[in-house]
Amino acid sequence: MDTVPASAAALAAVSATRLPCTASAILAAANLLLPDLERGRAIDAATLRTTMTKSFGGSDAEGAWDWKTAYEACEVAQVLFLRKYGTAIRSRAGAPGAMLAMLAKISSLLLSHTRRSQESQALQQFSTPITLGFAAAAAAGITATDLVLEPSAGTGLFAIFAELAGAGLVLNELADIRADLLDRLFPTLPSAGMTPPTSMTISIRIFARAWC
Repeated sequence: MDTVPASAAALAAVSATRLPCTASAILAAANLLLPDLERGRAIDAATLRTTMTKSFGGSDAEGAWDWKTAYEACEVAQVLFLRKYGTAIRSRAGAPGAMLAMLAKISSLLLSHTRRSQESQALQQFSTPITLGFAAAAAAGITATDLVLEPSAGTGLFAIFAELAGAGLVLNELADIRADLLDRLFPTLPSAGMTPPTSMTISIRIFARAWC
């Protein structure tokens, strides 16, 4: 999840260095990574580098992408995987503990996030493992009658579990690239960069309630 950056100038500086097509390229990379997750095949650094270079039309050495962006592609691949198989995984698991173990296996196929970018530092971005996203959603007891507000939605690793529960979603995201990604991943929702109308009556179970 993201928090408000310490300096608006820092946000402007990092945003100016990103290309408008970044979200499209990240989503393209995620779709290329999805078959590896489907086959239970680990995504190592070499695989991720090749995928990112193909999707961005250049290498990290050439400045076409950075590793923080590559990690986001992995996160988006998990969102796509969960949208496709999440219901089946939940049915097969039968209990939250068993599903958590299955999600941990999926998460273990991906690289650890060991490199941070200027943007991730400026926006204080920290990735949310899918195991934590699931635990928060389960603890919040989200149902199809809820409208879930995610005030700092990142790449959707919390939101996807609310979607699987059948809940409505209102997503907000400060970072432009991530907001663009969310618009592409959840195209039927209000814009990820906008807040809901003040006149809206909302029954909300916020994920953060899980930690109270």
